[in-house]
Amino acid sequence: MRGYGQYCPIALAAEVFAERWTPIIVRNLHLGCRHFGEILQGAPGLPRSVLSRRLHTLQQDGVVQVTREGRASTYELTAMGHELAQVCLLLGAWGARWIEDQPENQDPYLALWTIARLIAPGSLPRDRVVVRFDVSDARAHDRFWLVADETGAEVCVEPPGLTEDGIVTTGSAALIRWYAGQRPPRDAGRGTAMRVAAPPWLERELVRWGRLNPYAGIGPARLDPHGMQAGAGLAAAAAAAGHR
Repeated sequence: MRGYGQYCPIALAAEVFAERWTPIIVRNLHLGCRHFGEILQGAPGLPRSVLSRRLHTLQQDGVVQVTREGRASTYELTAMGHELAQVCLLLGAWGARWIEDQPENQDPYLALWTIARLIAPGSLPRDRVVVRFDVSDARAHDRFWLVADETGAEVCVEPPGLTEDGIVTTGSAALIRWYAGQRPPRDAGRGTAMRVAAPPWLERELVRWGRLNPYAGIGPARLDPHGMQAGAGLAAAAAAAGHR
């Protein structure tokens, strides 16, 4: 039996949502991923076979709709899926408040990938912006290029062959603090600040990118133990996150 065998809304919802990788897949679809490879890019460690099974199950459950043209498939959230994405946002707000991890343990690529997904193409000050990130303590790749233009943004681990508008030199901890909206680039952590070599217009853009994280305004519970009583603050944060 797949489910819990309980006619309880929480149990029924958990049967859909609580499978491993499902919240990450829903999150990536909410961030605008439409193709199989795009979803994988934002889920390091997710096997292709598991993603294929999860997408099939989510389609059967009514969370995802699939459009096929030849061999190409496009995945989108249904109305049901968009409501489930709000559950993801609320879960993220709870996690930002109560679950703390050391920033140096986070993946710098995934942080940059998320920022790339949050950059609105029409918001760029130039037709194309290319920023190189040199991450001194990255475990795998230590150099990334964030390329944004009118069609969207992506993160490359190989030189894209484009003129770089600026270079950011940083450690993982400072990069994660900037991505999380906790610090501007030049104040991303005492002794580990990001060094930015860029013209003023790009420095301003980097500051703006560091504010795109939908949970940037949520402080840890240890600093504000009574600030979100009865979950009202979390609900408001999740609603704000959904409109960013």
